[in-house]
Amino acid sequence: MAIIESEFMELTKGLDLEAFWAENEQCRAFTTDKPRCMLSFSPDDHWIFEFVDVPSTLRYYHDKPYRDALHQSVNAVTLEYVGRAFFREDTWEHSPKRIENLFGCEFSYRENSTPWLTPVTRDPDEFSRVLDRAEAIDVRAWALPEPYLQEWEQRKAQGKPLPKLGGGSRGPATIMTSVLDTDIVSFWLYDHPDLMRRFRDILAKGMIELNTVLREFSGNERLGWYILDDNSHLFSPTLYREFCFPVLQRVMETLAPGDAPRGQHSDSAMGHLMELQYELGIRNVNYGPTVDAGLIREKMPDAVIRGQMPPFLLRNGRPDEIRQRVIDDFKKAGATGGLEVTTAGSLAAGTGVGRMRWFMQVVQEECRYDA
Repeated sequence: MAIIESEFMELTKGLDLEAFWAENEQCRAFTTDKPRCMLSFSPDDHWIFEFVDVPSTLRYYHDKPYRDALHQSVNAVTLEYVGRAFFREDTWEHSPKRIENLFGCEFSYRENSTPWLTPVTRDPDEFSRVLDRAEAIDVRAWALPEPYLQEWEQRKAQGKPLPKLGGGSRGPATIMTSVLDTDIVSFWLYDHPDLMRRFRDILAKGMIELNTVLREFSGNERLGWYILDDNSHLFSPTLYREFCFPVLQRVMETLAPGDAPRGQHSDSAMGHLMELQYELGIRNVNYGPTVDAGLIREKMPDAVIRGQMPPFLLRNGRPDEIRQRVIDDFKKAGATGGLEVTTAGSLAAGTGVGRMRWFMQVVQEECRYDA
């Protein structure tokens, strides 16, 4: 049973979905010469599991027909109540290699959970050997497994759309804390800095090689890079400068050169790293809910701010609390036209379509430039 909050449905009974999204398309540019702020949603697998109380997460990840049918049923609900379908109804069974796989880090699957990348070792000597193996891999030959290539060719022969690959990935902090346990990363940055610098340098080289292969294979000629790096908040500015900044600098100089778009998503408290991110040329940000919209605008005056609604406020808050937060963020960061209203991080699991509609209606009423 989908989550449809009756109180919020009553509040939004006059919302015209077609008109809302038609106007939303006019609101993308970084300018005040538009009707209002743009709004977007980012539901993911966490969200879908709670939205319809999925009986088996394992089956969702391993059974394509089941997954596609679930997406189809959820899309039917969101189309009816929100006016948008968010999930692919013809999902892929296979995928290219991920950068974490270069270091032997693979997904573990457990019931009632999303996939989790399993750290490879807690022993520095063994990790040195892991890095030896990573350096020896021919990334071009390794990046595209045969089952994925076969699925690609089947879809191509059927005339189905094919994705443009290599436009972004997890960022270095989150990659490091997936390949190694978070506490190990924290200790080894001090106890084994040379080993971690080697990890950093192999990671940067591998990210460039892997994504260059993916771009060439899929015909992706669009320059730009988007980083998903929730765990970057664990690094102090000094440690970020030494162990993360060089990775991103090398990757973006290659894959997002010049004025090509550079963006960062992080669900976490990124405020202490904004100056470094700005120095890297990042101009599209979706930071965690504790990072104040006004501070982001102060530190990043020409950045598109995607936020800053706290996900749990949208999920749990009263209508007036949600409205006031939208108003406050618009006052702090919307004056120049560079605010895209969305959740600061992902859409929280347990958020229903009634609250999504209320968010839409409040933005439509309170974030206008043509008033």
